[in-house]
Amino acid sequence: MQQSDDAEQSDLSLEEVVRSIQRKGCEGQSIEVKAASQGTPKVYDSLSSFSNQNEGGIIVFGLDESLGFEVVGVHDAQELEKAVTAQGKEMYPEVRPVYSESLIDGKTVVSAYINGKPMGERPVYRKTAGISAGSYTRIGDADARMTPTQLYEIETFKDGRRDDVSVDPQADSDMLNPEKRHDFISRAQRERPLLARRNEDEILELSGVCRRGSPTLAGLMTLGEYPQQVYPNLCITAVVVPGTKAGTGLGGERFLDNQRFEGTIDRMLEDAMAFVRRNSRTRTVIRDGVRTDIPEYPETAVREILTNALMHRDYGPYCNGTPVRLTLFADRLECWNPGGVYGGQSINDLGFANSQTRNPTLVSLLEIEGIAENRHSGIPAIREEAKQCGYKPVEFQDRQASFTVRFYSVPERAGAAEANVHWTGAAESDSAKRVQVHALGGSDASGAAKTGNGICDRILGFCKEPRSLEDIAHALGLGKYYVRRRYIEPLLEEDALSMTLPDKPRSKYQRYVASDASAEMSL
Repeated sequence: MQQSDDAEQSDLSLEEVVRSIQRKGCEGQSIEVKAASQGTPKVYDSLSSFSNQNEGGIIVFGLDESLGFEVVGVHDAQELEKAVTAQGKEMYPEVRPVYSESLIDGKTVVSAYINGKPMGERPVYRKTAGISAGSYTRIGDADARMTPTQLYEIETFKDGRRDDVSVDPQADSDMLNPEKRHDFISRAQRERPLLARRNEDEILELSGVCRRGSPTLAGLMTLGEYPQQVYPNLCITAVVVPGTKAGTGLGGERFLDNQRFEGTIDRMLEDAMAFVRRNSRTRTVIRDGVRTDIPEYPETAVREILTNALMHRDYGPYCNGTPVRLTLFADRLECWNPGGVYGGQSINDLGFANSQTRNPTLVSLLEIEGIAENRHSGIPAIREEAKQCGYKPVEFQDRQASFTVRFYSVPERAGAAEANVHWTGAAESDSAKRVQVHALGGSDASGAAKTGNGICDRILGFCKEPRSLEDIAHALGLGKYYVRRRYIEPLLEEDALSMTLPDKPRSKYQRYVASDASAEMSL
């Protein structure tokens, strides 16, 4: 979970805050530093950004960042507080800082605590600059002007606007899938007693599938024949990246797999889950002689992550041209969607407190279809799945009107891998696995190929003669994209393997061969 250590600074004394800044050598999400040794600086941007975030912030006067946050003291504490108060009165709504003074290293340091405003009072901005130019948000240690998307999100909440029931001029009732429409009406009559005696058209109108006969955005995204006819980019883009950060692999490829998933939400959800299964490993756990296959990314967690992204994303005019992005790295799954935590709720409250819903009609339709629920149980389920797997805690990040989930597939503690645990790639029959393990000179009672240095050694032995990626993957019983990412690229980096066509890394004629030293070591 995204947390800011300096968000807790308001509970510390001013001297403790100063010493913390000096130890870290930087400002932060809720800490701004100003020298103020020659007078009062303009702090309108920080007054705005701190007011526009839940935790507020502290402006510390009397430290010089250019001197390594040395205490330089303020010129006149009383005059400084008057001047900052005057700047606060120029904001709308008015900002009223709370001051504290302390003598540190023989010099006077002043802090001004800015309380975060509730969403209904945002954005806070400088009146003479106006909303668009005078509204700021905090990004790390910097004040940044709010984007139109962020401003729209605030105004939408304040006005009670509902983008999920908007109707595009192109939308037509013929765009609804007849079978989905029939199934939905049957379920609605069964699960919503007040709809049981209504006719079909009334059910579609009352549930929010249609407005005055035309399908809403929520209606098309749940019951449409092809929603992307009207909303081309309301989809999921999914990629597999070599390594743990975006870039280019040793073979020159940016992505090991790259897909786009369209259709209704249920269709995109199932296709994206299949993509994750296809591009991830299976953990084989052997306890008391009993073998259990566990997916690298638990299905419950993946489903919750993707469902939340599609259900709670921003469907407003600034975002309905932006897809949900799913990325598989070597050590984690990341899912990004437009639209931050709705209603100004703190990210730290996710899963612990009831939150308002950005798209209530869409959520209701998905509930009727049996695809989702709105009981605030998704986040706890995701956290629990990671805990049960012994993985690092899941990270949730709310930034710049977007939301990111990072689900790691690595142990919380280094070296905490469980004994009798093996990783395999795409599922195949036990008999096939035994043949493939035997081809690499190994044996395993479970019939699964072992991982770690054992597989690297087998690859090097197998590649005494030039072998293609397909040959290696087939012999191991693993997916070729996974083998390249997990084993081939590291061995190439270590010069343990060589390419027969180094100038054409992606050639279909490419073969891999072990160096003489590596081949001898693997004997």
